[in-house]
Amino acid sequence: MKKILPTLTLISLCIFSCQDKKTTEPFKPDSNKEKSVTSPAEKKDEKEDKGFIVLKNTYQQKDWIKLYNKDHSEWKSFQMNDTFNDDDLTPYMMKPEYTLLVFKFLGNENGFYKVLVNENTIKYIKESDPLFLYQTTQEHILSVFSVGFNEKENPLRTMPDSKAPSQPLDDDSFYYPIKITGNWLMVKDDHEQSLWIRWCDEKGHLILELYYDA
Repeated sequence: MKKILPTLTLISLCIFSCQDKKTTEPFKPDSNKEKSVTSPAEKKDEKEDKGFIVLKNTYQQKDWIKLYNKDHSEWKSFQMNDTFNDDDLTPYMMKPEYTLLVFKFLGNENGFYKVLVNENTIKYIKESDPLFLYQTTQEHILSVFSVGFNEKENPLRTMPDSKAPSQPLDDDSFYYPIKITGNWLMVKDDHEQSLWIRWCDEKGHLILELYYDA
């Protein structure tokens, strides 16, 4: 019995020692976990609203649309017919049946428009290309068929003033863009009533949904 007690005591000390070691061991992150990767589209200039590059409504399907790489070599050329489809192209808006093609504009660079052709890809269009037109965000808003907005965060107002009386949204009506004054857009509904909503936030970022057809 005397021999067993020292042995049990030794075992107990080892157990407590191991437990103490586990609790004091510093945390090490799991190196096998997938690391977060920042895509090129997350750069600051790609988040800013600088306008749009729009295919002119005079476009003919026989005309070739050309997009370029940063080194000015040709990346892609195509004719946009009614059934056109390309997995590389998911721009701000594209409806081939209406010859509608809209790219988010990121800036000018050596005689080229810098545009976003899909979520992660930047390409270029010649500024001299007669098929395309640059529009500011305000100009583009006024060129679309109608707009959508978050009624809770951006209610309709009787005047371009956040303190002006609000009006309920009519879910059965379109809201057509009429004119812009500062950060406010005048819209007209199907009952010919003129109302106001904000078209951008405090930082000048577009907060409307743009609808190009009914």
